Amino acid sequence: MPVLTASGRSARWLVPVLYVMSAAAFLADLTRDNVLAYGIIYVPLVATAVFHRGRAGLWIVTVLACVLVTAGALVPVVHSNLPDLIGNRILSILAILATAAFVHHARTSHDRLAAQTRRAVAAERIRSEVFTNLSREMRTPLHTLLGLLNLMMTNCRTDQREALGRVRSGGRQLLDTIDNLIDLTQIGACPLQRQTVNVQTIPSAATESARDTASERQIVIARDGLVGQGGTCQAGAALALGDGWAMRRIFDNLIANAIRFAPPGGTVSVAIARSADSIIASVSDTGRGLPLHLTRLFGDGAAGVDDSEMTATGGTGLTLSNRLARAMNGRLTVTSQPGAGATVSLSLPAA
Repeated sequence: MPVLTASGRSARWLVPVLYVMSAAAFLADLTRDNVLAYGIIYVPLVATAVFHRGRAGLWIVTVLACVLVTAGALVPVVHSNLPDLIGNRILSILAILATAAFVHHARTSHDRLAAQTRRAVAAERIRSEVFTNLSREMRTPLHTLLGLLNLMMTNCRTDQREALGRVRSGGRQLLDTIDNLIDLTQIGACPLQRQTVNVQTIPSAATESARDTASERQIVIARDGLVGQGGTCQAGAALALGDGWAMRRIFDNLIANAIRFAPPGGTVSVAIARSADSIIASVSDTGRGLPLHLTRLFGDGAAGVDDSEMTATGGTGLTLSNRLARAMNGRLTVTSQPGAGATVSLSLPAA
């Protein structure tokens, strides 16, 4: 299998050129009485042989190059300066052999790494398929349990309704976690689209979906109007470049996290602002705030956000949101005050 195909058109003309140069060098070596060996020109020929003729072809070309160097020392006549002649020819042969050994080692290492990569990809694919199938099998009984809980809550005493509500809230959170895990395993399989999306409509839909959960926890979800650099913006100005599904998943997760962290009777606020070249959507809560070390990971100039850190603190929703934001050339930022809530902002390129 060719290896230099990635170099494109240059590899197609490089090999014939090397063959022509090698033939010219051999003819010059045969027709002139030279002490210096022309065999050094065969070194790049040997180096490229492995990429086009395989492992066996490398050694064939290597032996041929050594024979040509030796033949050039004997034709047309043996030079009178024999020690220099032998020394130069030996150096050329050593250079050819060293090149062949190096290329053979490089090819062996390449094949070994390629085999390890194939095994790792196959193992990751199997793990992803098993995990996805398991997650989907878990969703079916969860939906059944949530349906039964809803039915029981309509026909139970008031003192039982509160306990069943907590169970239902935990079931919904588990279902959301499963959905996020499924999306995390499949995020690379389906590339996101790049289209113009009205960001104002997405938080509205996500907010409506979270109304029931917020109501159970006595949490108010507030929406602020679109604001720009010079004040209130006109309708339809919150147009961003990205994927509508990914934006919705991010808002679902950010609002769900805010509801979970906000205390009973607290407030979750959703705001959208526009700067010169970006749309910024923020979700704020009045909870205990995020840990300082996690906030620093999202700060300006940070090298990157560790998904394991986010999973341990903000759940899989924050991990998925961060990956989706980066996939859309956006970013998440966090501002938090201990005991005074946190604000997670999504910044996307403006359309």
